[in-house]
Amino acid sequence: MEQSATGDRLFRTVLHALRHDPWKYGLELDADGFARLDDVATGLRFDRYEWALLKRTDVEAVVRQFGVERLEVRGGLVGASYGHSFSHGILPPLAAPPDVLFHGTTAEAVEEIRRDGLKPMGRRFVHLTADREYAARVAAAKGGRTVLLVQAKEASRSIGFRRANAHVWLTDEVPPAFLDTASAAASSDAGDSAIFSS
Repeated sequence: MEQSATGDRLFRTVLHALRHDPWKYGLELDADGFARLDDVATGLRFDRYEWALLKRTDVEAVVRQFGVERLEVRGGLVGASYGHSFSHGILPPLAAPPDVLFHGTTAEAVEEIRRDGLKPMGRRFVHLTADREYAARVAAAKGGRTVLLVQAKEASRSIGFRRANAHVWLTDEVPPAFLDTASAAASSDAGDSAIFSS
């Protein structure tokens, strides 16, 4: 980072996320306590406006500058060497979600979502949010402008939801029945941010 104070703050946030509160940043740690660097950068990007343009290379840079003894980077992953206050793999408890939740994606993904619903896509959970603006920022980070509206309360009758933090929710999948992909596709084609609703 260009400013040492900014780099130190970023480093301390990464350290806190990996040692104490990974779910706050939407992170999933493996059995050794490591998270994907790309996921860490994404989680931090949406935690503070000042980090909106944060890149994976910025995270790697602060680890090299401040954390060689406390953080380890290997094979696209980063983990804290010690000091964890939780057991790796511990999950937030099941909770009743709000009526609707949002998920940011790209227009190109609409056809697959229409067919299969929302899937984790290499992660352990589907990540949803109660904050529409946050979902729009996630979509933009993916290079898209599509925001899905999920009928979460209705879906909770058949699938479980876990509250990761104040606005991030996790679930195993969201079946297509709880999304209206037809109206979303039409809105995306028009070039506007789309809302899937049912």
